[in-house]
Amino acid sequence: MSASAIRSVCVIGDGIVGLSAAAAFARALPQIVVAIVPAEPDAAAVAEVQCATWPSIHRFHAVIGLDERELIRAGIATHLLGTRFGAWQAIDQTWVHGFGEHGLKAGDVPFHTLWHRAFQAGRAEPFWRYSAAALLGAAGKFVHPSPDPSSPLGGMLYALRIDPLRYRGRLEALTAALPRHAPFTSVERDGNGTVTAIATADGKRVSADLYLDCSGTQALLRCPNDSVSEPWAAWLPGRSMTVRDVPGEAANPLDRAVTIAHGWRWESPLADRTRVVELSDAPGGIPVQFGYHNPWIGNVLAIGDAATAIDPLFGTALHLAQNAILLALDLLPGRDFLQAELSEYNRRSRATATRMRDFHALHHLRADIAAVPEGLARTLDQFERRGRLPPFEGEPFEADAWRAALIGLGIRPNAIDPLTASIDPARAEHAMDALAARLAEATARVPPYPQLLAQLRAG
Repeated sequence: MSASAIRSVCVIGDGIVGLSAAAAFARALPQIVVAIVPAEPDAAAVAEVQCATWPSIHRFHAVIGLDERELIRAGIATHLLGTRFGAWQAIDQTWVHGFGEHGLKAGDVPFHTLWHRAFQAGRAEPFWRYSAAALLGAAGKFVHPSPDPSSPLGGMLYALRIDPLRYRGRLEALTAALPRHAPFTSVERDGNGTVTAIATADGKRVSADLYLDCSGTQALLRCPNDSVSEPWAAWLPGRSMTVRDVPGEAANPLDRAVTIAHGWRWESPLADRTRVVELSDAPGGIPVQFGYHNPWIGNVLAIGDAATAIDPLFGTALHLAQNAILLALDLLPGRDFLQAELSEYNRRSRATATRMRDFHALHHLRADIAAVPEGLARTLDQFERRGRLPPFEGEPFEADAWRAALIGLGIRPNAIDPLTASIDPARAEHAMDALAARLAEATARVPPYPQLLAQLRAG
């Protein structure tokens, strides 16, 4: 280990985000000491309470050594193919946002442009019905993606739906060998604002080279003047959150989202119950504020809701937290914490977070939001003109995710892309019909998800 390398890390917070960070740092950097200081749980931390995740969770689990089969067998997780939107923001029809590929390209011509032409002519199914993940999920079925690239199930993706309490317990077992201290009571700083130690409830002091603030929206290590907050209230409506569990139903590979009076509701069916998260402008729940803070300042790195507080739409809060952990490992500085290195981390982190905010804001366009953020405005302009998506650094979603959301929310290009002229309409429509038939046939062969889940849990 070089003289300037980080030799010790102190994680503040022992929730899902804190234990994820501790597990990742300890496994990736076995030469350093990783210690955990518990903190008071934060009810407003979305990453700690939501069940949905994004397909990126598989990459993070590979880094920390968690096996999907084990999580399924232990009742910690179920499979997630997307979200069913019903009665969403004045849209009458139900539609499904499925993970992964929608349709098939025809050479260099994107599928959605061919679909748009056929749909306008009344000769195409709704866009989501050309997604294997969406079609399987709507039928209450699941199968792992096919390794055969010619299979209609080859381009689908899936995530996991986690039971937060059990998932935290598994992360706790994974980090059981790491030093644990008494709960956090206060932070000590020198005259420059640099954290020098953490005071704990047993009167001891814990010192480290790097401190990871995983305490949720409390942000226990944040100095009031450390960074300028970027509020997102203008684009992400809702000031009050409620979280409750209700009696469950049969396991289902889709989450559900609906608009309710004064807000919206997200439902995640677990194996034995359903977790319901509601966001509202009405008082009475947990107060929430969404926005972004510069995460890495000096020897403190804020992760999860301590840096980026985003609403519980999809499973993006945990995605942002675990992505931030992996980015920190990729860009880990020395103990001198050079500003150039921290600035690069903050720049890339902000690019991903603001693009995630744009994706969420897209789903609230009909909710009388005051304005449209610049990135989303550019996306809408390009898509409505030609059905194209502008590139963004740090883009957390594949193009198919954006297209599925835009089209599902009723946003269509104003003109048919000229590239479609190179493909004969009759041939394109025949290929689309054939794909729809292959997807329907493949879906029919898959057993209902409760049956498959029982088999997987039995090994």
